[in-house]
Amino acid sequence: MWKLLGAILLASGCGWIGFQASAELGRRVRALQAMTQGLGLLEQELELDSPPLPQLMERLAQRSREPARTLFQGCGEALERLEWEDFSQSWRRLVEGLEVLGEEDAMCLLPLGDTLGRCDWEEQKRVVSGVRHELSQLLLQAQQLRRSQGRVYQALGLSGGAFFVILLL
Repeated sequence: MWKLLGAILLASGCGWIGFQASAELGRRVRALQAMTQGLGLLEQELELDSPPLPQLMERLAQRSREPARTLFQGCGEALERLEWEDFSQSWRRLVEGLEVLGEEDAMCLLPLGDTLGRCDWEEQKRVVSGVRHELSQLLLQAQQLRRSQGRVYQALGLSGGAFFVILLL
């Protein structure tokens, strides 16, 4: 009885690990979609209105999804503390704090911290457009990876669990 219960728990655990690995790929895709949409909103705001940076971050935080919302809210708060921390340092800290983004995704976003609020609106718009394009490319790669590797992770988890059950029984 205990052997059977152990085998069931082991199989379930292996299956869970496979499904979690697959779900992690999906979380990255959703995060990249939200960041790409958030940068699209930023580009629109710069093109249409070009408001002051604190007002811009507030608008973006209201209209964006996670994790872009967290980034824009953090930037809005960082603008209130400019005497303690430079905006580019705050941007870097906030981007690196977004755990759902991969290292390559975060590196793609970092140049915006040096541009936002420091250059004229056309230069800001150009840089935002470039970063959004790069993120779009990373999003396409992440979607392809999720399609190809997601099912593999699930199958490996389930088959690994089945293998251990066979070994135990």
